[in-house]
Amino acid sequence: MIEIMKKVNLDLRTLFLILSLMAVLSVGVGGSLYYSAVKNSLFEAVHQKAEEQVNDLRNEIDSYKTWSLKSVKFLSNLKPIKQPLISGGVIALSEVNIILDSFRDDLNVSVCYLIDPSGKTIASTNRDTATSFVGKNYGFRPYFKEAMQGRPSVYMALGITSKKRGIYFSHPVYGEEKDKPLGVVVIKASLETIEKQFQKNFDGIVLMTDPHGLIFVSSRKDWLYNFLWKASSETVLDLTKTKQFGEGPWNWTGTKIFDEENAVDKLGNKYKIHQQQLDTYPGWQLTLLHSHIWLIKRIAGPLSRTIGISAVLLFLCFGVIVFFLFRKANNEIVQRKKAEKEQKLSLSRLQATLESTTDAILVVDSDGKTTASNELFAKMWKIPVDIINTRDDDKALAYVLDQLKNPDSFIQKVKALYADPEAESFDTLEFKNGRIVERYSQSQKLDEQIIGRVWSFRDITERELAQKKRESLIVDLKKALDEVKTLQGILPICSHCKQIRDDKGYWNKIETYIGEHSQAEFSHGMCPECSDKLYGDEDWYIEMKKEDESKE
Repeated sequence: MIEIMKKVNLDLRTLFLILSLMAVLSVGVGGSLYYSAVKNSLFEAVHQKAEEQVNDLRNEIDSYKTWSLKSVKFLSNLKPIKQPLISGGVIALSEVNIILDSFRDDLNVSVCYLIDPSGKTIASTNRDTATSFVGKNYGFRPYFKEAMQGRPSVYMALGITSKKRGIYFSHPVYGEEKDKPLGVVVIKASLETIEKQFQKNFDGIVLMTDPHGLIFVSSRKDWLYNFLWKASSETVLDLTKTKQFGEGPWNWTGTKIFDEENAVDKLGNKYKIHQQQLDTYPGWQLTLLHSHIWLIKRIAGPLSRTIGISAVLLFLCFGVIVFFLFRKANNEIVQRKKAEKEQKLSLSRLQATLESTTDAILVVDSDGKTTASNELFAKMWKIPVDIINTRDDDKALAYVLDQLKNPDSFIQKVKALYADPEAESFDTLEFKNGRIVERYSQSQKLDEQIIGRVWSFRDITERELAQKKRESLIVDLKKALDEVKTLQGILPICSHCKQIRDDKGYWNKIETYIGEHSQAEFSHGMCPECSDKLYGDEDWYIEMKKEDESKE
């Protein structure tokens, strides 16, 4: 008896040691895999958000360009703008200056100016400043050349006179004849609007570069007028000839690409590259250098602390579990014989369970003979009793093949599982009559020895139909919600003509926009103030007002 107890204690110590080692190994490996998976998932989510931020910024820049081109086009069509180009004169230029001043203030831009066919500026809103454009010749500028060819132009550059960056929007000015422009009207917008967008919550450095790779706008000021990537001598020479960004020199930021998606600066800081082309500015690119250091500080650090705490808790849990398992094993070993007898009794109960389960069950031995099945199996597959009684699995298989949509796949799966006794399988079968059945199979073991295979079949036809119906209802509901019109948010409205800009960048009359985005309808009339303004000098109107006053 003493020898038996010693052996039991030794087995318990061995079991305790094994469980402890397994606990340490499981927590270590599992924690490492979990940390890696969660970190990669969070990194991917952050990078996806960065792509969306760059795309939104690109759309805002494109929208700003569209709006500005419409503004300069409107300005070019005003009759007073054309007059100095046709007949000249001090009075005509005075009227033009008033209009240009008004546009500058309403649009909140840097300068508005008018250029004659020779490239000489004849009117400008900065005419009274030390950096006046009046008298300056900008015939060499691409925006002037393009407009004189009848094409509206957008040009980003450093001002020759003002030495300030800007976006130049130009449009040809035509007289009655549309074959040749009389001159060019230009709006120079500052980069303040765009730079405000660059200062938003980006996790890295935001840049806008020209086709040569020169940084023209940046959230990092010390990178302005530097090449993002190392430029060749030919590129530098070509940029010098354009005079687009002054005379240089233009240095290199020291940033290099070390694979398709990542870059490193001269200090060794690594960045994920998010880059998109600006469709409305050919060759220009919008780039976000996503800082790896920021990602590690914001994600990896907190994640490591969380997983570390989780690992400690898991160790404690495993310790408690192992302790109770040790105590439980001490009692269960003594009662092992009794448990084995009870297990045999359980096997007999299992047979009764086969008939009470809601699944169709088939048990086949290693020789392909049916050792057990329930009535639901024969009913589901419509197998005659005489075939069931033969206990021949091959005959049962041959009988059910004609009921399936894809019998070849079915029999191929069966053969593959019989060829690999350890394998488990779960798939779905489709019957020709529309039924859908889940099939699950695993090996049958006795004392760790495989003695056969168990097949389980469950009819899920009603569940699948209900799921499809539910999905259809969801689609219908989403479609109905998409058709609901709402009017909300901030509406961009012109401070001059009171038109509203829609989400596509087009300007609409206020009554048209509200009518399309709500259930409101408009009727038109005229208030007394506008009536006085429009018709106050007309005799008939004065007479009508006197009659109305006499009636009062």
